[in-house]
Amino acid sequence: MQNNTEYWNEDGGRNWVANIEATEALLEPLSRRVLDRAAPRPGQKVLDVGCGGGRTSLDLAGVVGPGGQVVGVDVSAPILAVARDRAAAADNVQFELADATTADLGEARFDLMFSRFGVMFFDDPVAAFRNLRRSLRPGAWSTFMCWRAMDENPWLAAPAAAAFEILPPPEPPDPEAPGPFAFADRERTRGILEQAGFAAVGHEEVDHDMSWPDVATAVNYLMQMGPAGALLREANDETITRKVTAAVRGVFQSHQTAAGVQMRSSAWIVTARNPA
Repeated sequence: MQNNTEYWNEDGGRNWVANIEATEALLEPLSRRVLDRAAPRPGQKVLDVGCGGGRTSLDLAGVVGPGGQVVGVDVSAPILAVARDRAAAADNVQFELADATTADLGEARFDLMFSRFGVMFFDDPVAAFRNLRRSLRPGAWSTFMCWRAMDENPWLAAPAAAAFEILPPPEPPDPEAPGPFAFADRERTRGILEQAGFAAVGHEEVDHDMSWPDVATAVNYLMQMGPAGALLREANDETITRKVTAAVRGVFQSHQTAAGVQMRSSAWIVTARNPA
């Protein structure tokens, strides 16, 4: 079985790069919410954890300005290659291929730690957040966004349920294992952060309708990036793919509106302070 670093440097990373523009368009409203909550300021040094293709790093860099600096870290070389290309003309952004659990990110270096859906994949989350906290100045804040539970995210859960009426469903995941929903439990997340030495941990609920312009776009995206996508690629069976596609299409057709396909997502914005 692949570990998370292997996954993001192999199939997972390549698939993300292939769908990066569609993913970022889908997540852009959520990006604005967590960026607004993080409230970066001119001149600050900001650490962007799990920075992916660098879009949030560039947004942060635009706020901190030439007197500030943004360092984006990620474990995926193929995704970071996109980030570096995008930021080629930005003097106040740099990217590091690094595992936040063990990387030497400096001591008391950053004024703010930020992440949009980039912290849920740590194999040892307490060790990771302890290491990240070490890189923060006393009194600095951490602000990140993570998903709430799968069943609170019908934009993923409903198409997956339809697909797994046809495909053999995977074993139920360990809710505490690294993955998109690893921080869904607010008390567990609070405990992780407090064990890592953070204080003043807060959770804010964010509910947002994911939006696609039409059913075909929604189906194409979830067939590539949804929970059933990897299983379909492994099965490599056109008949099964057609059946799953039809089932997923039916889900999205039931959520079509005049403004396109709209389905609810649910996330947390989590804030915590490095004690002074």
